[in-house]
Amino acid sequence: MTKLLSIFRHADAQQHPRFSDYERPLSASGVADAEAMLGYLEASLPPIDKVFCSDSVRTLETLEIFNRALALTPEQIISDSSLYLASTAELIASVEALSNEWQHAALVGHNPGLTALCNFYTGDALRELPTASHYAIAFETDDWTASDRSTGVLQSFTVPQQFKS
Repeated sequence: MTKLLSIFRHADAQQHPRFSDYERPLSASGVADAEAMLGYLEASLPPIDKVFCSDSVRTLETLEIFNRALALTPEQIISDSSLYLASTAELIASVEALSNEWQHAALVGHNPGLTALCNFYTGDALRELPTASHYAIAFETDDWTASDRSTGVLQSFTVPQQFKS
C-alpha cells in the first residue's frame, strides 16, 4: 500500500512592522498565488484524509483558500501550534505520528523546515520550497513510521507560477 504526504508551504505574507511574524496575513500576491493553485488542487489531488496546519495567520489563510478546492471538513483539519517554524526533526516526528488509517496526509507550514523535510524524504536538493507550492511524496509502505531518509518518491512539485500567464 502507498502512503502519500502532501506538503504545502504557506502563500506570501505581508511584511509590516505592526504584525508579529506569527500574525502576518497573506499579501495580495499571496492570495493570488494560492488562488492560482485551485484548479490544480481540485483536478489533480487525491482526497486528503487529514491536514495538519501551523496555526499562524498566513498558514491558516492559505489553507482556507486551498480548501475551496480540497473540500475538507473541519474534522479533517488540525491546527497545530507545534508546526509554527518547526524544525526538520519535529516535522519528521509529526509524520511518524500519523495514524496508519490515513493514506493521504498533508502538512501546511513554513520554511526552512518544509524544504528540509522534502529533501530528507526524497534525497532532493531543493534550495527553497516556494510560497504557495505543493510537494507530494509517496511512500511504498502501510506504516508512516517506516518513512525514513530517502524512502519517499517525489510524485509532484507544483508552484503557482505554472498557472499564471
